[in-house]
Amino acid sequence: MKYAASKGFSGCDPYDGLMSPVARLLPSRLTRQIWVQLLKRSGEGARNVAGIPAVRMSKSLALFSMSAFALGDHGRANDLADTLLDVAGGGPWGYEFDVQTRWAHYPAGSPNVIATAFAVRALDLLGRADEVSEEALLWLLSLRQPSGYFAYTPMSDRLIHNGNLLAVESILRLGGAQADVSVAIEVTTRAQRPDGSWPYGAGTDLAWVDNFHTAYVLDSLRYIRSRSLVDSEVIDRGTDYWLEELFLETGEPLYYATSKSPSKDVHNVATAVSTLAALVSEGERIGERRNALKVLLGFQGADGAFRNKANGPVFMRWNQAHATYALTRWINQ
Repeated sequence: MKYAASKGFSGCDPYDGLMSPVARLLPSRLTRQIWVQLLKRSGEGARNVAGIPAVRMSKSLALFSMSAFALGDHGRANDLADTLLDVAGGGPWGYEFDVQTRWAHYPAGSPNVIATAFAVRALDLLGRADEVSEEALLWLLSLRQPSGYFAYTPMSDRLIHNGNLLAVESILRLGGAQADVSVAIEVTTRAQRPDGSWPYGAGTDLAWVDNFHTAYVLDSLRYIRSRSLVDSEVIDRGTDYWLEELFLETGEPLYYATSKSPSKDVHNVATAVSTLAALVSEGERIGERRNALKVLLGFQGADGAFRNKANGPVFMRWNQAHATYALTRWINQ
């Protein structure tokens, strides 16, 4: 937290490459993807040459606000929430840079489910969900597709399971009715495979299984269960799969279910630690997976920053915010 505060909670992001002036010259989805991935793997020097500025990100503000609250610093938590509300006038929220994924392209500032869901979580934790604008709830409901699930962004109708459930969770936190979300919940619970896993999304190009998106699904389902809208059996099967197939026997988190070596991505490991903390708080036994905490702390430098590799960039949203939030959840389990 101290490191982030010293930087004014501003920084770079692994997916901010399209902020570079060079990106305006890129003609296609593929060239944009290549450029983003190139900069993601480059050091600070390359980012400076590419002209990518440090920015303060809405999702970071939400994560740091929740972290401050967990640490008992309610003044800072509310100050960060104030800034979060100022950013988007009560929501909905988006990323501060253009995004190009395998399945969609959406411009800076355009709302998306992930940024909005974390903002809603933070404000709800602080007892301030009533300060989220009515437009944010209406926007979330507008993402409902003809078959009942919620899209990740208005720019794409692809079914992304963690996005669908984060939308459901947010709608419920903002006072939406069971009728608004029941079909969307069923869409994702039906998509659970016999082994307990979920693909990232619908379609053969989105069929992979990874650690942190599975954790996102499980976290949202636990909230939905608290509203008596999903059976525990679905969550139990998903949790068993996650614990057995997305960690090594020695407890280190994997990135993909097909990975053979520990994840070297701070965000992936931090999300695993965060969800493990939630399981422990509910009385679950996680065994050797407690070693995920040791893996996460191994990414932290003497300056307090979390980096994927020594001397790498400090990704404020992707790494620092999620690592801080994971650690505060761990100490409060």
